[in-house]
Amino acid sequence: MARITTENFNDFVANLRVKWRKGYDRVEKRAQQLFEVAMSDELVTDHSSLDHGTFARRKNEGDQHFVENPVQNYRRTMTKYRVSLAREITWEMRKYDKYREMKGAMTALGEEVAQRLELDLTHRFTFGTAATYTDMDGVSVNIATGDTLSIFNAAHTVRGSTTTFRNRVANSPTFGRAGLEAAEALFSQQMIDSAGNKIIVMPDTIVTANDPATENSVKEFLNSTASPTLSNSGIVNVYKGKYNHIVLPYLATTATGARDSTKEKYWLLVSAAHTDGVLEISEMPNMTAPTPGGNGDNFWTDDWAFKAAAAYGIEVTDPKWAIISIGDGTTA
Repeated sequence: MARITTENFNDFVANLRVKWRKGYDRVEKRAQQLFEVAMSDELVTDHSSLDHGTFARRKNEGDQHFVENPVQNYRRTMTKYRVSLAREITWEMRKYDKYREMKGAMTALGEEVAQRLELDLTHRFTFGTAATYTDMDGVSVNIATGDTLSIFNAAHTVRGSTTTFRNRVANSPTFGRAGLEAAEALFSQQMIDSAGNKIIVMPDTIVTANDPATENSVKEFLNSTASPTLSNSGIVNVYKGKYNHIVLPYLATTATGARDSTKEKYWLLVSAAHTDGVLEISEMPNMTAPTPGGNGDNFWTDDWAFKAAAAYGIEVTDPKWAIISIGDGTTA
């Protein structure tokens, strides 16, 4: 039976790297689809945007071109942070060739880093009706938008006007035609730029938790040939194929990732193609192996320690691309 020794250490590490990568890739990156992803080598970065005019202006013969003055949106400062996890491979695992245990340890290590990133991204929506939440490490996380209000709010402000807008559906309906049309109406009637001018934001995606009733209702809405709310089969379903559907497994969870039944009816209508959610990655998720006789090689136990880490920052600078209903019928 082959033993894992310092002589075949490189092959051993290469195999475990493959298992770590398979674990990382096995976790679906669903929440990342709702964010603009970029690489960054800076610890602190500022995020904002400029609102430009809505329409070109008439130019009569001999007139100068109209010069617009773009309005600076609110600013958010992003500070990156690092997450990490370690696994130890014991002497007994190596001596007695317990490869199944080692493979499982590395697969889990890869999964847990990917899952933490998905959890942090998803919790921008889970706790998005508040300006802060306390994460699983006990850290208070400020998730307010540039106007210092919660991501989902009934009275968002803009810099260049006293007009406000809302991106939370009134009376928090469960998912259905009435609720969906109320969310669509917010997109068509409420969205304004920093000068208070009406802007056009076209939603393209419905987001839900993995609550079977809500998830299946969305699938019926998007895939039925006839209207899913009427028995008359001759009535066309106007929603067929209109939206994508993303299911976020961690949407209805607590800060530690445990099930939270009070959030299972949450649903969102978003414009994923025009997201103002930003994910900046300073350190891509990676695995670091020990050196025999050096770092990660424990003299007292003969354990070999492997670790995985990632560094990133998350901000939602402007909330006009996402609307939520918490689905419990409460006044909002």
